Amino acid sequence: MVVQMSYLQLCIVSIAAVAVAGEVHAQSALHRVSLRSSVSRFVPAAHASRATPAKPWEGPVVYAAPTSRGEVNVYKGGDKKPKQPIYSFSLDPGTANSLQVDAKGNLYLADTYSTWVFEYAPGTNTPLKGFPTSEPPDQIVIRGRTLYVFQSGTTGGDVSVQIYEKGSTSPTRSLSDASMEYPDALAVDKAGNVFVAYDTADLTSGVGEFVNGQMPMVPLTLKGISLPLSMAIDPAGNLVIDNASTETGSSLEIYPPGKSKPSAEISGLPWLYQFSFTADGTEFYAAPSGTGKKDQLFRKYDYPSGKLVYSYRIGDAFAGISGIAASPSAEPGTWGTQDK
Repeated sequence: MVVQMSYLQLCIVSIAAVAVAGEVHAQSALHRVSLRSSVSRFVPAAHASRATPAKPWEGPVVYAAPTSRGEVNVYKGGDKKPKQPIYSFSLDPGTANSLQVDAKGNLYLADTYSTWVFEYAPGTNTPLKGFPTSEPPDQIVIRGRTLYVFQSGTTGGDVSVQIYEKGSTSPTRSLSDASMEYPDALAVDKAGNVFVAYDTADLTSGVGEFVNGQMPMVPLTLKGISLPLSMAIDPAGNLVIDNASTETGSSLEIYPPGKSKPSAEISGLPWLYQFSFTADGTEFYAAPSGTGKKDQLFRKYDYPSGKLVYSYRIGDAFAGISGIAASPSAEPGTWGTQDK
């Protein structure tokens, strides 16, 4: 799957450089490059302090992390547009690049600034646990007690999926392929099949699968994919990929288990860093990339109709919203392997 020149030109000029704590954090749709800092390594305490949120809540929430702002905002879930965050917390310093929520409601945050993944208990702003990474973590997925981290070097290369099994704070194994130069997206289905979207050294795009979470990677031929931006597995087992369809817009392509052709499409979306299904899989939150005012909005949509439920503006999201996660989260189905 080759990236057309119009997309490549756009990706070159759309890099948004944002000053963060004296460092420059550059992000593009093709690959998110974070400059490694000399920040001290996090060492979790034996019993992390559990801060009380500004206001207690009941029911679902959604986490949203403005790109390069070093903070996470927590909003009430449901179909009513929130008026303001329930509370926010700062990473101080840090840059949230991908968010996930496990079955217990714990939040996982990929911090590309310090090259750690942090775990937070519900309603807290102090990390409960830390997972060190050897390279900046671009995308993360949590399945049960296993954490998957799609990481790469600061200027590309050294791309791999590091796997932390059974709650381990150190990688127990890894997945890699020579064709992967820059990480774009990561998904894991219920059966443990690992899906990756990536760019090669010559900036062509591809999607591959590590069947049963094992090497080698199997390239997937998916009709309608030219520039994959983000992806997830829905509760029915569909592989859902956000694909850049225009220079500013994208569409979600929905692939039934094992199929190479999408059964449905949700068009008219902005480019998405990440999207997250609600627990029942009937709605999803979308986090846009970009530097326009429209990219300061995170949105909630019906699924699979794509009808907009609401949009919420985060005023200081000057480079979009790089992480979003619904809590409770949806349990993914099984996509399996591609039909022959």
